[in-house]
Amino acid sequence: MKDTTPTPQRWLATQASLGGVWPLIAILAGTVSTLLLFVQAWAIASVAQRIVIDAAAFSELAVPLLVLPLAYCGRGALAWLKTEAGTRGAVRIRQAIRRGLLQRIGGFGPLWARRQHSATLGNRVWDQVDALHGYYADYRPQRVLCLITPGLILLVVFPLSWAAGLILLVTAPFIPLNMAMVGIGAKQRHQAQFLELTRMSRHFLDALRGLPTLKLFGVSRAQADVVHEVSENFRSRTMRVLRLAFLTSTLLEFFSSLSIALLAIYIGFVYLGHFDFGSWGGGLDLFAGMFILVLAPEFYQPLRDLGAHYHAKAEAEAAAGDLHPLLALPAPTTTDHQNWPVPQCLGVVLNNVSCRYEGQQAPALDGISLTLRPGETLAVIGASGAGKSTLANLLMGFLTPESGSLSTYDGTRIDTLASGTWQRAIGWLGQRPAILSGTLADNLRLAVPNADDAALRQALQEADLTDWVDKLPQGLSTPLGAGGQPVSGGQARRIALARALLRRAPLLLLDEPTASLDRDSEARVIHALSRLKHGRTLLVMTHHLDLLRLADRVLVLDHGKVRAIDTLEGLRTNHPDLLPVAFPSTEGSHA
Repeated sequence: MKDTTPTPQRWLATQASLGGVWPLIAILAGTVSTLLLFVQAWAIASVAQRIVIDAAAFSELAVPLLVLPLAYCGRGALAWLKTEAGTRGAVRIRQAIRRGLLQRIGGFGPLWARRQHSATLGNRVWDQVDALHGYYADYRPQRVLCLITPGLILLVVFPLSWAAGLILLVTAPFIPLNMAMVGIGAKQRHQAQFLELTRMSRHFLDALRGLPTLKLFGVSRAQADVVHEVSENFRSRTMRVLRLAFLTSTLLEFFSSLSIALLAIYIGFVYLGHFDFGSWGGGLDLFAGMFILVLAPEFYQPLRDLGAHYHAKAEAEAAAGDLHPLLALPAPTTTDHQNWPVPQCLGVVLNNVSCRYEGQQAPALDGISLTLRPGETLAVIGASGAGKSTLANLLMGFLTPESGSLSTYDGTRIDTLASGTWQRAIGWLGQRPAILSGTLADNLRLAVPNADDAALRQALQEADLTDWVDKLPQGLSTPLGAGGQPVSGGQARRIALARALLRRAPLLLLDEPTASLDRDSEARVIHALSRLKHGRTLLVMTHHLDLLRLADRVLVLDHGKVRAIDTLEGLRTNHPDLLPVAFPSTEGSHA
């Protein structure tokens, strides 16, 4: 069967349309610049001919002397336009590719992202996408101009001297031939450099994450030596790539200078009378010779520029070889009920559901049947690995059932809804809530981007954060995160709770909402949840006694199976062995 997977070169070519009209503007600017080059060469050759041969008066030089600076300025403006248009087109392409990567990563969900190293993902989204810039900004427009500019010059030179045109035509292929030979190793070196950069990023990030452990065990200095060694390996690879780039530039300059010198020798021998061929039977006057010599460097310049940008091509192909497989991975597919309205109160029914993580033989959930009634609060308990987090991932749409069915209480199958449609009905509060760099309002509006300040304050009041917000120096506009207002664990948990409240989702999933909190913060969160449960469906994963008391029923999971489901008092009476001996306020780990 024929492999239809596009090569990196084909994939790069298909992405070029994302640049809009800017690449065409860059090519048009380069073409018009070539036309102005003819005007410039005419002006220079005319001045030389009239002064040296015709002995013309200065007044007769007015037109070419006036045209010459205008041509110079025009070509300079067009060179700026070409660079600007190429850059704008490349920026648009990079933004589109980066947006596609982020959307694809988001579509795969957090479970897939956790299996990837964060440094590897960061390297793909930022460094490798940025590596495409030179290819789209410089190499692709220059590749077209390498056909247009020399072609136009040959059309002008051949009528003046077929020998000069033949010299240009014969010597031109030496430059792309040199690029091809050098380019064979350039792509491999760029691929090796990307791999080394990824390895260095992963190693450095792991060292930063484990720095407290390294410090406590007294091996931080040894680890610093390892980081130094890894960075030295990357430096040496980078220097090898740079040496290859400098070698390419030197060879290009050598071949182009040699070709121009050969053309100049021919014209010189014609003027000395040693050669009497190549001019279509007529002589080669000073005007024609000067005109050709002015055009000669510009004939090779597009080829030299292409050679200078050839490493951008090799770098882009190396990056595309890593980016395209990620973008080509099949996205999760669903039959989306676009008009599914989010109900005021939502229940969920699991019918003999089994789930298995990728690469695992044992199921994480094994034949779970459960009815979560609208407006009910269900607490889920179980040892580490029992399946609590798997159940949450299943309900959030991050995990697909291997067998069985998952539906709403009114019978709508959840697998027929797009993940975004279903997730609009869900609020989430995890053990480690995300507080992003930005203002307090920005963090709250992650749930509802168009929420007004009144809605934000209402959610903060329901989360028992009003007193804290009133003491902030800028209120809702106070920056949080790095360099901003410090946020304690309890405050972060209640900000996340306010975010969930702002969403007004009918189904809330909470993973140990009071874990690692002090008594005061814990009491505030429990008080907020006791008010929150009215009119909503809650699923709370916890071992905290006060949270279990909020629940209408308690579900006990054990190795992915339902051991029991009953009220707290019913479990104490009928299954006391399934309850913890004590009810700690925190859980050291979760499934």
